[in-house]
Amino acid sequence: MSNFDAELQSQIVRTIDILEGLENLIDTASTPEIAEILQDAWLKVSDTFPEDFKEATRWDAGAGGLRLYLRVKAFFENPIDNPITQAELEAYYHSQTPIDEDSADFFFRD
Repeated sequence: MSNFDAELQSQIVRTIDILEGLENLIDTASTPEIAEILQDAWLKVSDTFPEDFKEATRWDAGAGGLRLYLRVKAFFENPIDNPITQAELEAYYHSQTPIDEDSADFFFRD
């Protein structure tokens, strides 16, 4: 991994930490208005990722999905130094499959 790649990855990891903190705050927000403000902040922060990173995580853009993508990306770049489990690889590919909107159950408020 080049110095630039290591620096970029470090920046991405720090940004994921920020997103995870925002996710925790959203989950515990005292009002829907505060949750909405935090969600807007989450979107603005996540928009700072490189385009290829955003594309690769479009179906699972939460902190967990972003970290999983980093592990899978590192694995494919150097599988000897960055091993992953079969379950992690399956979870990543499962997260790349779009939801079948015809079979998904959604709850919409009136």
